[in-house]
Amino acid sequence: MIVKMRRVATEREIHAVEQRLSELGYNTGKLTGTDHTLIGVYGDISQLPHADISKMSGVEQLIQISRKYKRAAQKGDPLNLIYSSFNIGNVPIGDSLVVIAGPCSVESEAQIVASAHMAKEAGAHVLRGGVHKYRSSPYSGWEGIGSESKKALKKGLDMIVKAGREVDMPTAVEILDHTTIPLFEDCGVDCLQIGEPNSRNTVLLNELRNTELPVIHKRGHSLDAEEYLLWVERMMVRGKENIILCERGIRSHTKYTRNTLDLGTVAAFHYQLTGLPVAVDASHGSGIRDLVHPLSVASVFAGASVLIAEAHPNPMIAKSDGFQALYPEQLSNLIRAATAAWKLRENMKDLYIPSRALEQTYESRVDEDAAHFFGE
Repeated sequence: MIVKMRRVATEREIHAVEQRLSELGYNTGKLTGTDHTLIGVYGDISQLPHADISKMSGVEQLIQISRKYKRAAQKGDPLNLIYSSFNIGNVPIGDSLVVIAGPCSVESEAQIVASAHMAKEAGAHVLRGGVHKYRSSPYSGWEGIGSESKKALKKGLDMIVKAGREVDMPTAVEILDHTTIPLFEDCGVDCLQIGEPNSRNTVLLNELRNTELPVIHKRGHSLDAEEYLLWVERMMVRGKENIILCERGIRSHTKYTRNTLDLGTVAAFHYQLTGLPVAVDASHGSGIRDLVHPLSVASVFAGASVLIAEAHPNPMIAKSDGFQALYPEQLSNLIRAATAAWKLRENMKDLYIPSRALEQTYESRVDEDAAHFFGE
């Protein structure tokens, strides 16, 4: 259950509600939004004195949540959706379009510095780059500059953090091993990314509950939307809220593209299932350089507020995934197009009408319309 506090609720009133719930034996988690503070109540709420809590000073509404993923679930109603917001470094997430761009992997100091300047000049907000790459086969090739040891991993992390700071961009880097979380933190990485292979890595997800860094969690390519949200929920059970969902394509019968980008689920995340920010990675979602632009723009209209794109100063010599990495000019034009799409989406948002807003009107006309149309 969620306790929604009034817009004008004071910190003292909020604390009093949290304290009362704690006295009753419930665990709580607080989400502070732009307009309202929400207090999550976890446990068997059948014995909760609903009337007493609803009458406490500063309380606006008690909201029941029936979904199994209590923390990740949308905490508003169809007529008043509530979204979370937070920062990656100094970049606000959730309220505006954010582009995370950079090469598949950090290949050298010169390459990642050039990539950082390329991303910055194109208009990207966060620099990405893998330091230790996940490979299912030992014969797949390049596993990253930091794959051989923790010393090598640190060297690679230092490279991308230094490059990001040179152009005033926070960094997002994929993490493979739960034991290296402190190393990522100490090196100054601003955001951790969970790749598709680790989307169900229980140990890693459990450990990420304890980091203050935001996490991008890529959806497993065989996970149903709500199964996926339960894996995301695993990171949130102790109150962690700064998580970005990421659609990166699912497996289907289609073989032309590397994966099938599921924009229907992106819309479901944004408009129905959750209040977490939604990212789309069309580079992995298609695996085809020339499809990244149209799919990314379409993702904005579907509900994404974060776009992830692989780009390289010269994809022809990239050590990994060069075939799907954008050329610098393509990245620049993609960001221009996505920004225009975001503005149009914002201008059109009032045209979206949830069914809940119309159901009562049409329900009241059922008998009359049935008689008119069908003679019933």
